[in-house]
Amino acid sequence: MAQRLMVLVLSFFLIAATEAADMAEPTGNETLSDALGALDAGRFRYADQIITRLLDASPKDQDLYYFAARAAFGSGQYSRAKTLIDRHNTFAGAGNFPEDAGRLAKAITAALAAFAASEKAAFEYAQKTHTIFAYAAFRDAYPTSQNVDAADFMSFRRAKEVNVEISYRRYLDYWPEGKYRQDAHKSADLAAFREARQQNTPESYRSYLSNYPRGVFWEQASQREEALAFAAAKADGSERAINNFLAVYPRGSFSAEARRTLALAKEKAPQRDLAGRTVRIPSGSYIYRPPASKDVRSVPRVFEISQPFIAMVYEVTFDQWAKCVEDGACTNTNPSDEGWGRKNRPVINVNRQDIDEYTGWLNAKWREAGGVGVWGLPSEMEWAYMARGLNSLVSAPRAAFEKAGQTCPDCDDKAGADATFPVGQFSPNSFGLFDMLGNAAEWTDDCWSDQFAGGGSIDDQCTTGVVRGATNSTVPLVFAAQAREAFDFDVRSKAVGFRLICRP
Repeated sequence: MAQRLMVLVLSFFLIAATEAADMAEPTGNETLSDALGALDAGRFRYADQIITRLLDASPKDQDLYYFAARAAFGSGQYSRAKTLIDRHNTFAGAGNFPEDAGRLAKAITAALAAFAASEKAAFEYAQKTHTIFAYAAFRDAYPTSQNVDAADFMSFRRAKEVNVEISYRRYLDYWPEGKYRQDAHKSADLAAFREARQQNTPESYRSYLSNYPRGVFWEQASQREEALAFAAAKADGSERAINNFLAVYPRGSFSAEARRTLALAKEKAPQRDLAGRTVRIPSGSYIYRPPASKDVRSVPRVFEISQPFIAMVYEVTFDQWAKCVEDGACTNTNPSDEGWGRKNRPVINVNRQDIDEYTGWLNAKWREAGGVGVWGLPSEMEWAYMARGLNSLVSAPRAAFEKAGQTCPDCDDKAGADATFPVGQFSPNSFGLFDMLGNAAEWTDDCWSDQFAGGGSIDDQCTTGVVRGATNSTVPLVFAAQAREAFDFDVRSKAVGFRLICRP
């Protein structure tokens, strides 16, 4: 009985901080950093599996025994936690976490003492801890107690307090015969659909549909998943994206429109091959607030963009540049990539003459492909308008390697924090433009002036232009929306690339 109590008691220490533990199985590639993150998030079972594997590989790492004890304790494995913390204490030194290890040992002792003392003490301890784990541990320790029904009620109450899908699923897991399982099933369904709506992605609705094939909101989730999937395919505009959509939804609500969109995509494929993905930038206005100083008051100015135009969604890449080189139109045949990689990364180390050659080549090819309009660099005003998107003021999150690395395996393996990464690896702005405030800074078509948009168009007398935006090493990136630098036309920089717009 005592042994069983030891195992059960420990399912609730450190869990009170979070009820949203991840039940996912490790892949076998996780690191200690992943395990510590799981511990901090209360994902004790997940952390325990990772650390157990790490301990098998490094049985003489003292700190691993403390982390393993903490994970085992949090996941309800008291006997194993006791063995691990004792093993931690047998090393010659105290380790890097002596105070934490001491507190952990005391917490184990206190929890076990409460459960061993009496039924009343155990229930009071469960109430104090107030987790589903704790109430289930009390039930298993004292199955005939009059307080089991109260523990059941308090477990469901805790699930409702957290009010996320996993909290209801946890109640159902630990109280399979609980009195509130029917309500928990309904609440889990509702919470799962609410979370899918909050994320509002095809993947989130797909997850709901997979987990709740008979869910109350199945039809709504199915319709929303298809609508978002079609919107994404249409925004991409490529034959590949639309064909992929039709392969999944051949008879869906948007199949007819998708086929019409596919026909248009085939017609415009030659143009897309040249310019990549593009987006229409509407006319509009924005407020520019110049930096203030101690002696000069900042006076906002309103700038108008009177005509809509088409913009490249991404910065021009090395792959796009290579096509110009292949045709013999670009004389800078091998701009350096600084060892960061080429292909779908933004082309860098190009000056104004290089860009003029590329633009001339693109426009010639564009006309041959039936394209309308003329491609060129944006003015500084147009660039700032695109960077701000649909917002009159910009709040720019840092476009750092950590974020890019979540979706791009090759983004964070290059030396130097200023390295570029493949275009489009983090979220676009409200116009649908990627990398406006990160990756590479960008040339504009204005002559340099100390005042924003004060230099005017390039002429024969101008030898210095304006570069806007920032690289991945700009800190903090919020300043990138205002950052502007003077660059001589003959300068090639690893920090600077470009994108083009098409005017009617």
